[in-house]
Amino acid sequence: MSSLTITVMIAFAILTVWGLVAPRGQWRALAGWSRHDSDGGEPGPLGVAILRIVSAVGLVVVLFGSISLANPVREELPRAVDVPARMSTVERLWGSPAPVVVNRVFVPVSAPPSGVVAQPVLRYQAMIGAQRTPSYLFGLKNYTRHGAKPGDGYIGSSPQVGLTALDSADLVLQVRADKRCIPYSVALVETEDTVTVGVYFGQPNAAGSGNDANVTQCDTGASGSKSVSMLIPVDLKSAVAGRTVRDFDGSAIESAGVPTE
Repeated sequence: MSSLTITVMIAFAILTVWGLVAPRGQWRALAGWSRHDSDGGEPGPLGVAILRIVSAVGLVVVLFGSISLANPVREELPRAVDVPARMSTVERLWGSPAPVVVNRVFVPVSAPPSGVVAQPVLRYQAMIGAQRTPSYLFGLKNYTRHGAKPGDGYIGSSPQVGLTALDSADLVLQVRADKRCIPYSVALVETEDTVTVGVYFGQPNAAGSGNDANVTQCDTGASGSKSVSMLIPVDLKSAVAGRTVRDFDGSAIESAGVPTE
């Protein structure tokens, strides 16, 4: 409330209080001099009563006005709305949690192998590894295995020092696999119109581990904490370009889409 408003309201309050309690004879002192007959011009009981009622109403208005100005009604602010955070490129293309890259180089087989489990390929994305495109792939974490042993069936070999499997890849395949299992091999057949791929998993089976009977014990529908999302880089004879990417059942594999900033 401004100082001017306070001053005006105080002055008005004084006038209304005085109008409410002032003695009836005040008229003679204040206004009687302006009349020839000061006694005859004096307001009657009804006029005095009306003055006091008006003053009382004015006083009430001043009091409530002062209270309202001193405690203004606060506007109700709009309630905060939980706005989902903008999805990252990785989440939009591959889902959450972010996939990890199988950093291994290998030569694909030409037909589905036996003794392992075919893991459904969820999505693919064409890439140009030599140009590090799309660049976000090179920022993903690599797949790591606890308790890994040489010869346990893990696909391929480590890339040369200073390079990654993505550097030479033309395609990445996404699978969500049973955590107990590892990628054993990738089957690949290329034609002018199609790229046919399959990814095969099994439980680790190093020599002397005695785990032969459990190699195929992989849950292809594993999810949540029992699964891991992986991207497997694959080298092709030529870029995917306009070719259809499909699995060995003949079903087209969904493209992960185009990354955007």
